[in-house]
Amino acid sequence: MISINLGLLEKTVVLFSICILFYSTHGDGKPLGKRAINEVQLMHNLGVHKHAELRQDWLQMKLREIHTASEKNNEGKTGLLSDIIPNLKDLNPREAEDIIAVLEKLMNPS
Repeated sequence: MISINLGLLEKTVVLFSICILFYSTHGDGKPLGKRAINEVQLMHNLGVHKHAELRQDWLQMKLREIHTASEKNNEGKTGLLSDIIPNLKDLNPREAEDIIAVLEKLMNPS
């Protein structure tokens, strides 16, 4: 064993250093005192803000996935009547009369 001759001042400094080292490593990152109320409120507001931001990001992602029927139906159509109504040449007279009757009923609901 090595013999070290230390004076009273050196022993005090070594002991004090060991105590500081011991207490600084066993703090576990916990605050030494209680948090102030404004600090607690700030942390709460930060959590609420982060939650709202995550919710908005999720909603934006879901809105990008939505495809409306009007967008699908209007692609490539010019809006002309011949494009909207299918070819009517293949209808027999009875089907044409039924279609006209339905259209007249829609035009005059009374």
